[in-house]
Amino acid sequence: MNKFIEISIYTFIFHVLCYVMWMLIVVPAEGPTDIQALGSLVYLPNAGRVLPVIFFGWQAIPAVLAAEFLEWEVLWQGPEFYRTVIATTISTAAVLVSWCIFYLLGVDLNQSDVLKSTNWKHVFLFIFFTAGLNGLGNGAWYIFLHEVYDPLISLRFLVGDVVGATIMLILLVFFYPMFKNFQK
Repeated sequence: MNKFIEISIYTFIFHVLCYVMWMLIVVPAEGPTDIQALGSLVYLPNAGRVLPVIFFGWQAIPAVLAAEFLEWEVLWQGPEFYRTVIATTISTAAVLVSWCIFYLLGVDLNQSDVLKSTNWKHVFLFIFFTAGLNGLGNGAWYIFLHEVYDPLISLRFLVGDVVGATIMLILLVFFYPMFKNFQK
């Protein structure tokens, strides 16, 4: 199978899985918070954006964008299409810009074995950097939309993205040996 198609399928499935887990577990646990206006404090789908790009490179980005459009327009059913399209584009652009900056700076995100010899400092730096860009971009977008001038919205996006990606990364590290042994 073509490597690009294989990466796209894995990325798409992983992103949708993270989104569904977020909708079924985290959203009800967060209570009556207006997630659409404030963002989630444990945003698991950020792992679906960030981790495939870390491990597969730029080739995962089209599948991330496709998964986000499907999730926010079909599964979530937001009130207005342009609001979620711009927020999704900001989030995906944050990942793309971060990947380009890391690539141009020569920061090594992955090595030969997927999780075994990964440079974890660079992975967490990438997660923080992407979450920061996403927080600033979406915070500015929500200020424009809701005319609420609150810097805590950007901070909430940052915290939610970092916590969500970190939880999914820990789960992947925990379950990876089981899947690796299961394939044999």
